[in-house]
Amino acid sequence: MKIKERYCEWFKPFGPYILKTTISDELHKILLDSAYKVRENKKLKSKNDYRKKLAGNLSEEYSYSNIFTKEQEEFVDKEFTWLGSVYTKASIEALGKDLSLQPNEVSLLKPIWVNFMKSGEWNPKHTHTGDISCVTYLKVPKEISEENNKGNTSSKSNTPSAGRIEFLYGEHIDYCNSGRMIEPKEKDIYLFPARLFHSVYPFKSKTERISVSCNFANKLKSLKYLEGKGEI
Repeated sequence: MKIKERYCEWFKPFGPYILKTTISDELHKILLDSAYKVRENKKLKSKNDYRKKLAGNLSEEYSYSNIFTKEQEEFVDKEFTWLGSVYTKASIEALGKDLSLQPNEVSLLKPIWVNFMKSGEWNPKHTHTGDISCVTYLKVPKEISEENNKGNTSSKSNTPSAGRIEFLYGEHIDYCNSGRMIEPKEKDIYLFPARLFHSVYPFKSKTERISVSCNFANKLKSLKYLEGKGEI
């Protein structure tokens, strides 16, 4: 019997969608300059210390509450909200069905926050609240990447992970991935379902990586957060 070639169709019917894109140069500058502004002011550092609200084992995590000028606030809100809408629209198209959150209903939850991650620090497996979450990278030193790629300790493992973020979903079975590990790049932004588990691995280099995270929900949920009835 002769075996003939035949048409094959690959499809991925299960699991969440993650969207990778980039932030604008202007948003990057606003977020980075404002992050340093908080850090350099003792009163702001104390007032905006956000660690009790977050899962990260980091020595410096700050909210951006009352940090931006009015113009900066409007710009930040507009770009992040637009990105959340793009993710929602793309997810609806990929899934072929409507979601509980529509593109024109996406609202940015306040506050957004910045993470200064140093050598030996990490973020354990956790989720966020709201409907959509994102993480964007303001500073990613080359030394962290080199830990995975230049014969250092992490690169000798079968799972190099220094400074990488990993998204986790479902149980491990054959012919299936239950996680996706990503090496961050400056100005990259990843949008994903808020309830998707993710973690960040530590690195050894004596340097610092800076990232910003925020969540999105519909306008009704957003009002509840502003009234202090929700948690990050």
